[in-house]
Amino acid sequence: MSSQPTSSDTPENPLAITNTADRQAKVVVLLVAVVVLLVLVGVVVFLASNPARTANIRDIVLILSAVGLIVVNLAVGLLLVLLIFRLQLLVRLLITELIPLISEVGQDLRQTARTVRGTATFLSDQVAQPTIRLASFLAGLKGAARAANWKVREHLNRR
Repeated sequence: MSSQPTSSDTPENPLAITNTADRQAKVVVLLVAVVVLLVLVGVVVFLASNPARTANIRDIVLILSAVGLIVVNLAVGLLLVLLIFRLQLLVRLLITELIPLISEVGQDLRQTARTVRGTATFLSDQVAQPTIRLASFLAGLKGAARAANWKVREHLNRR
């Protein structure tokens, strides 16, 4: 037995398989449509030939439709009640799980704000204020140097 496919195993035209399958599907659909049409024609002929039986069948169909409608309404009502209970459970879950989580996040935010405030105070006390004092002192020295230089020039200009 060879693992290679022979020419009899595979068709030469790969579209031949789909064409055959398409034809078979079309034939099946056509047959189903003809059967449904024949059944409908038979029902119409039967109902037209026997008016008393038609009235009885009509009444039975109306009763079954009403019963079906009642069952559907009850099912929708039951599902609505179930939805309300599930929504209530969801709200309870959110209250018990989400609110503590939010308060924990709020505590973390307050702690972060305290840390930022402490860092800003530290930088202000340890970095900014000494830098400002140094800059003020240097500005004073520069002003004093200018004043001294002006006095020296004034003194030299008098000579």
